[in-house]
Amino acid sequence: MGDFVTRLEQLFRPIDAWGEFRKGARHAAVVFVLYQQGSRWMVPFVRRRADLRDHPGQVALPGGGVKTGESAWQAAEREVQEEIGVPVGSLAPLGAGDPIYASVSNFSVVPFVAHLPEPNLPFVHDEHELDGVLAIPLDRLLDDSAWLESDDSWRFRYLAHEESVVWGLTERIVAGLAPNLREALAEDQSADPPGGPD
Repeated sequence: MGDFVTRLEQLFRPIDAWGEFRKGARHAAVVFVLYQQGSRWMVPFVRRRADLRDHPGQVALPGGGVKTGESAWQAAEREVQEEIGVPVGSLAPLGAGDPIYASVSNFSVVPFVAHLPEPNLPFVHDEHELDGVLAIPLDRLLDDSAWLESDDSWRFRYLAHEESVVWGLTERIVAGLAPNLREALAEDQSADPPGGPD
C-alpha cells in the first residue's frame, strides 16, 4: 500500500504546480479519492441530482467551482467536504493530472489524486446537489474491458456500475489519470513476494 501511494506522488505533478486553467473558462477542481476497503482500493463518485444546471444526473468525481481567492486544491478539499463529508485536512494529496476542458459547460477542470487514510464510511452526501455516493473499485475503473462503447453516432466510452453510468467529462478524467494509476499499481504488485499480501 505504501509503495503504491509513494509511487503516485512521484508520477503526478505537485498540487501547486499543475499548470493553469484555460483562459475564458470557468475554473473547477475534482478529486480522485483513493481509500482502502479491506484489501481493495476504492474510489468514491457522486451522483448529481437531475435538476442541476451543470451536468444534471451525471456520475462525477467530488469537486466543483474554484472561488475567488482559493487555490485549486483548496477548492477541491472544500468541495469534497461539502459533497461527501470528508473534513478538510483529512485527504493526503498525491498530485494532479492534466486539466481538461468541458466545452458544453465551459469548465476548465484540474483533477487531483488524493489518499484518504482513514475513511469514515459511509460517506455523507449533500442532498441539495446529490442523489448519493457511488464507490467503484479501482481495479474495475482500470479494466479496459469493463468500459463499453455506445451504439449511437457519438461514440463515447462508458462504465455501467450499480445502475449508474460513468461517461462524458468524468470518463475523460479517469482515462487521463489511468496510465499513472496502472503504472503505480503494477509496481506495487510486483514488489509483493509470491504468496504475499494482495
